[in-house]
Amino acid sequence: MDDVPETAYQAILGAVPDSREAAVKALNDAGRALVLPPSLKTTLEFPWNGVLSSAVDPSWRLGLKQDWRTVQETVPQRDRTRLSRDMADVQALMLFGGVDQPVDERPPATKMELARRRALAAEALSRIVTDGLTPRGLLVVEGWSLCDWLDPETLYSQICDAVPNQVHLFSTTDEILADEFVREAINLKVLVPHRETFASLVEEARSTGRLSDGGPTTTSTHAVRVGDRRLPIDRSRWQRILPHARPVDVDLLDDPPAESKHRRFQKFREFLGASDGSPTWWAHARGLPFQRNFEKDLTDLVEDAAASPERRGPLLVVGQSGTGKSVALARLAFQTARTGRRVVLHIPRKSTRPEFQALDDFCLWAEEQSGANTLIVWDGMLEPEDYQRLFDYLRSRGRKVVLVGSCYWDEDQFGDGGGRKRGRADKQVKTAPRYRRSRDFVEAPATIAGKELDRFTRYLADFGIVLKNADEAVVARDRSFLSALYRLLPDAHVPLSHGLVLELRRSEERLGNAARTRISYEPPTIMAAALEEAGLLHGLEALPDTLAEGASAWQDDPYERLLSLILLIHSHGLRMPLELALRTIGRDGVRNLPDLLSGIDIIRWDEDEQGNYTLGGRNQLEATLLTGARRWGEEREAAQIAEVIELVRPDSRARNGGPEIEFVMALLTAIGPQKNREQRKYGAQYLLIADSIAKLRMMVTNPVIHARLTHKEVNMRREWAVWDQRRQGPDAELRRRALKAAQEAVDEALREAEDLGHRRDIRLNLYVEQASIRGSQLYELLHSGPDGGVPQPLPSEEYISGELVELKRSVQSALECEATNYYPVDVLCWATRDTFKAGALSDEAAATLVGDCLSALTVIDPETLEPGQAGLYHSKFAEIASLASDHFLAEQQLKKLEAYDEPLAAFFYALKVSGFINNEPDQEGVQQALKHLRRNPLRLQDERCVRLAVDLLWFARTGERFLSGERQTLPLDQAAWQECLEFTELASAYDAMPSLRVHFMRALALFHLGSIDRAMDAFRDLDRLSLEQRDRRRVINVYVSSWEDGAPRVFRARVLRVDTDFQGGRCWVEGYQRELPFNPSDFGPDQAVEGRTLDAYISFNMIGPRLEPPRRPGERRGPTLLGPAARRQSEVRGAR
Repeated sequence: MDDVPETAYQAILGAVPDSREAAVKALNDAGRALVLPPSLKTTLEFPWNGVLSSAVDPSWRLGLKQDWRTVQETVPQRDRTRLSRDMADVQALMLFGGVDQPVDERPPATKMELARRRALAAEALSRIVTDGLTPRGLLVVEGWSLCDWLDPETLYSQICDAVPNQVHLFSTTDEILADEFVREAINLKVLVPHRETFASLVEEARSTGRLSDGGPTTTSTHAVRVGDRRLPIDRSRWQRILPHARPVDVDLLDDPPAESKHRRFQKFREFLGASDGSPTWWAHARGLPFQRNFEKDLTDLVEDAAASPERRGPLLVVGQSGTGKSVALARLAFQTARTGRRVVLHIPRKSTRPEFQALDDFCLWAEEQSGANTLIVWDGMLEPEDYQRLFDYLRSRGRKVVLVGSCYWDEDQFGDGGGRKRGRADKQVKTAPRYRRSRDFVEAPATIAGKELDRFTRYLADFGIVLKNADEAVVARDRSFLSALYRLLPDAHVPLSHGLVLELRRSEERLGNAARTRISYEPPTIMAAALEEAGLLHGLEALPDTLAEGASAWQDDPYERLLSLILLIHSHGLRMPLELALRTIGRDGVRNLPDLLSGIDIIRWDEDEQGNYTLGGRNQLEATLLTGARRWGEEREAAQIAEVIELVRPDSRARNGGPEIEFVMALLTAIGPQKNREQRKYGAQYLLIADSIAKLRMMVTNPVIHARLTHKEVNMRREWAVWDQRRQGPDAELRRRALKAAQEAVDEALREAEDLGHRRDIRLNLYVEQASIRGSQLYELLHSGPDGGVPQPLPSEEYISGELVELKRSVQSALECEATNYYPVDVLCWATRDTFKAGALSDEAAATLVGDCLSALTVIDPETLEPGQAGLYHSKFAEIASLASDHFLAEQQLKKLEAYDEPLAAFFYALKVSGFINNEPDQEGVQQALKHLRRNPLRLQDERCVRLAVDLLWFARTGERFLSGERQTLPLDQAAWQECLEFTELASAYDAMPSLRVHFMRALALFHLGSIDRAMDAFRDLDRLSLEQRDRRRVINVYVSSWEDGAPRVFRARVLRVDTDFQGGRCWVEGYQRELPFNPSDFGPDQAVEGRTLDAYISFNMIGPRLEPPRRPGERRGPTLLGPAARRQSEVRGAR
């Protein structure tokens, strides 16, 4: 656009340096004072996905601003021009800068500057055409002239690669049409000229009803339902949360209009053919999805969790693929939002992970506005630990949320339920499952029978689908009807799979033919073809013979590559960004992609709220079946994945690297060794994938993204070496080179991370990987003998000890980032085990290594660990404890050790007699161990001994491990509290990294010794540390103030303040002459009244002391008695 006379632009170029500022100011003032012509005003008010202009005055950007959208002003930057398609936050790209911008972004003042800026403008326009403009999009050019700074040659060179008829030039004149570059673009059919203005086209469309006035409906004011009222969501908050989660707002809850039976059946078929991704909310509004029996249990579980303010973790819906989990979660979100009981956020399955901070901000707003907790429904099909991590983060921030997630069945975590059969080997396992049915999860069963089957039969009959012999059918309800049929008749698996394969081949053939002939054709009835091939169209009775597979018929052409790549990616649960998919086959091959894919039912386009497109199959089950049918093998699949990774283009101006970086991160997680399912499927190809990651990170300028990619790369290299070690691969030199490359990369990344102050979680991952690489190198060294045995002669003890010192340093650095994370200690454990078994150390050095490992293990509280980490902890603790018991705990061995390291011998002895070595502490043994450690003051100056002494002291006084329960009373007298304070101060002085347990115990001791001000300072430090380390127990009320016998102590408290939302307040506690916080909703509206005096307990969590209602022991949320009070209660119950 060129909104000012040519002379104004020439004035800028021709102005002498002293007068340039005046010329710029004059143009700025004129642009701001300009009253836009009606046609230009109409053009600018249109809901564009993005606007770019050669105009340098601010008038056009002011015209873009509307009530329903914001404007992001930006200028081209070499290789860094960020693209956005968000209509609600439209990007205004100033090709030649703006007179109201900073000095570096102002218009060119000389012809040389103009030439440089024209090159940047051309590059930005090229990115718009090749990446920003999807094959379905259009580029509208209005107000352009031949004398524009964006000259005809530049415009032609950048649009000639566009899809035919994709660029439309309005307000053309005879002079413009006579230009040779414009004529050539028209001849190439990439440019469509229009003599009328764009505004006239808009007005005509509005007058005929084809276009509504104002902004798009997707950018109107949103609101959520809370009770009987609507709670508006302002535009900035909506835009902040939308990339991460979708609030289930009233726009999704509207009742559908009255429909005919035929129309309802059409909607039903549309719902059945919907692809994976965001829920089809309109289908839930019509009641189209089938409701499974387990959904009622899920709703009851959610309501119970919402009523419990101290729930420990998320709720889970578990089951295999195709059992209706996604539909059930979408219905839960829809029905909860419709009732208005609480605000609901829904997170669909996608490649990008939600930003925890954005969810926290929205939940805080929802709590302040509604006073109720927020329901987060995350249909991510992730590991339980991922949901637990989000739940812990939100609860540690004080948010009141109910989190529901979806995941696959894992017997170790959920137990042996649902009629599953176990083999003999499984009967040996005695570990209890982490999650309990009907408390932590509900199962979506794969089978359907009885009344549920009858309901399903009637449900299908309502749509004219009649199932015969339904009593013998086994069906898992899925969002795709084809998937349901695949489960319905086991004998039809082969013909149905073959039907899918035929559909894919038919799609490839039609795509190739359409690409060659560029003809239009009607979409085929793919569903009917698949059902006909399966023999299921006539009452599901006839089944044809199994047809032979013809895997060799695949043709290796660009369109086959496109389809197979999209399906391969979707088989891992991800959808592929459109721009990335197009790069895999080249722009020339997809000029008419919308026309080509219009006849391909097996591939679906999805568009998110920001206008980003992704490609995928109809659902993951189909994608998995079709990918497996190709029989390409892991090597070829890995090569395709590596090719995709190398084609990723990072967005350097986006904080997370842009959607393609987030996609590749999710892809690497899905195929990497971190995943339990299909673990190491591509193990033999990890080096190939690591090389592609290395090439990608070389293109990344964002240091955080660079560090994340480095972590993925070095993890792949190390895991390949581990994979090759386990199979005793012959090329030891290749393993050593891979580990050396990994070490160099992670060392460099850590140096940058420390210099730039990266987040704790990034540094933690890198330090854990650094320690793991050192451990793997040590393993390779100690097994470099014949047939993977110990080499002869052994490497020197000095060298091995030096390597172990470096490994311990990495572990220590990782624990400084997050003390409650077990993985660094796990690395130390397996490195200790492997080194010990190789016999490469002297007895004294081996004892020190095992002692350090056991000391690190005793710091970890397994109750705080995520399920996967807890299982590793228990197995490694037993393994290292067994090493210690077999080699160092005998009396003769301890005496020998005393001469070398007396505190280490005392540490081993205390572990042994206390029972801590077997995780079976004994009160008498604990007292004996504590007495032994106290006997020599030097022992309590040893890091290992003082760590253990703190735990022994608490167990000796209470009979319980510290932080082992909820609302436990504190049967300690003043002498015991003084002892706790002395031990914690010793731990703070001699332990390089005192744990949160030490900080918590110290704060409790100060409080009960009457040093209230010092105690509150200690609690503030504990609050900060527990928030940084995301300790899941941070807001759990662990202890209750009590008398010396363990009976809970009741305090009198006068209400000073009740917050308006009834969620917080302050009370004056007479016993301590101090204000303490309380939650009015715990006491109820009759008690929580300003000026009223009430009875209360003082409970403690890591945030500090707070008041709560006095309850009887044994009641829900009542105290757990310890000490003499517990014994008296037990005697009374026994007498009764």
